[in-house]
Parts: sequence; structure tokens; C-alpha cells
Amino acid sequence: MAVNAFDVNPFVVNAFDVAVEVQVEGDRAEEVAERLPSLWELCAPTGDRAGRSARDAAVRVVFDSDPAVTALAAGAGHVSRERLEDLLQVLTQRITLAAIDAQAGRHLMLHAACLAEPSTGAAAAFVAPGGTGKTTFVRTLAMGRWYVTDETTVVNDDGTVVPYPKPLSVRRSPGSLFKDEMAPRAAGLRPPEGPVRLAALGLLDRDEHHVGPPVVETLDTLDAVLALVPQTSHLPELERPLQRLAALCESLGGVHRVTYREAADVAGWVEELLGGPA
Repeated sequence: MAVNAFDVNPFVVNAFDVAVEVQVEGDRAEEVAERLPSLWELCAPTGDRAGRSARDAAVRVVFDSDPAVTALAAGAGHVSRERLEDLLQVLTQRITLAAIDAQAGRHLMLHAACLAEPSTGAAAAFVAPGGTGKTTFVRTLAMGRWYVTDETTVVNDDGTVVPYPKPLSVRRSPGSLFKDEMAPRAAGLRPPEGPVRLAALGLLDRDEHHVGPPVVETLDTLDAVLALVPQTSHLPELERPLQRLAALCESLGGVHRVTYREAADVAGWVEELLGGPA
């Protein structure tokens, strides 16, 4: 387990302005190292971040041919799996969690996918619990738009959004808990090329038994806040957290909940929120 794939040049991900260093060890470390640059291409540090020696967070990865080493590393809390694709899935989750923890108390962090209209920079965040179709939603409706994130939408106090165009976590089969990581560019997605400002907030309610066109309702502020609280990371650490959530909802003209069956069914609704081609 002595091999370190990044002894000279550590691999660093810019996860919504958090520099997360990925430390990869094990006799199969090079297999991980070969995959990371393309998967995380859109989250590479830029500017002064690219040259920083100090990191905000670190994630340790152990990929080794010895199952005993793998089990020991996993038991110690490191990212370690016997299959590469399984390891990459867990690594994406761990990088995201490390960045969320590093930003605790600084920003609103919604468990939401986010798309933006290139001509205006106007963005819509689509809040939903994990495993309910945010990535499919993005892959279906992002064409012609900026892919901001499929996982965590970070909103600054001035309403701007910090992009996090992470790898897409795509289910291997319907209903499977296992996912494969896909580089956004490989899926035809385009990262933000300018400032992004939140203009709309939606709550996704995907129902495979829903019949007919999508049903859209605008929630009052109290109901919107109650719906958003469970999908907001580290909310108690923020100053005046509920007031901030309420102010955001009201500044956007309310929160819209959409009940639908398939992501393609809500293309018209997304176009109304963002403008531009769906």
C-alpha cells in the first residue's frame, strides 16, 4: 500500500470553491489516477487555487489488489473498494461531503440539480432527495444550457450560484444502488462560462404512477421552507437559517413544486423558468 499515485503533483478538485485534495494509495493506485482527470475536468482548480499548497480538505483513497488491505482501509474510514467503478462512485460522494462540511455555516447548500440559461446566466435549482432522478433530469434537459451541478447547489448571499459541475453518477440499471461515474463532457454537457444567478427554485416530485401532464403548484413561504429544510446541508450552522431560506423563497417569487413521471415531460416548465430552448 506504499504506492502513492500523486506523490509529486497532488490531485485537487475545486468543489464549489473548496480545494479537496485526493490522496490515492495502493498497488492499483495508478488505475484511479488515470480516471480522475477526465472525470473531474470541469472541477479543476483555476487561478490562484491552482497553485495553492494548502488544501481545504482531503480525501484518502486506497485501491489495492489485496482484499485484506481494502477491508482495513475501509474500516479506517478511507475510500476503498475492490471494484474500480464502485470506488469512483464512493469517491464522488466523499469529495462532495468534504466540500459541504468545509462550507458549513457560510452558504445555503441545497440538495439540488441546477441548470442555467447561457444568454442570461439565469439559473434554476431543482431540489430533490438523493436517488430520485436529479441526474436523469439534468441529462434530459441540459442540452443548450449550462450544467451547473446535479447534486449540490451553493447559493451566495447575493443570489449568485457557485458551480459544481461534478461527474454524473448514472445508475447501472433501474433501481440499482450502484452507479457509474461519467464525465460531463462525455454526456454532451457544457459548464458555465460566466456568472450564474439563481432565478427560480423548484421542488421535484417524480411519481412513476403519475398520469397526464405535470402538475405545478406554487407553495406559500411557510410550506416552501418546510419542504426545503430537510434538503439543505448544515442549515443550523447558518445565522438566522429559517429567515434566510424564507427570504430566498420570496426573492424568487415563490417555490414551485412539480409532480411528473418522466423528465422529458417537464421540458416546457423548465423553459418557462429559464427561457431559451429546452
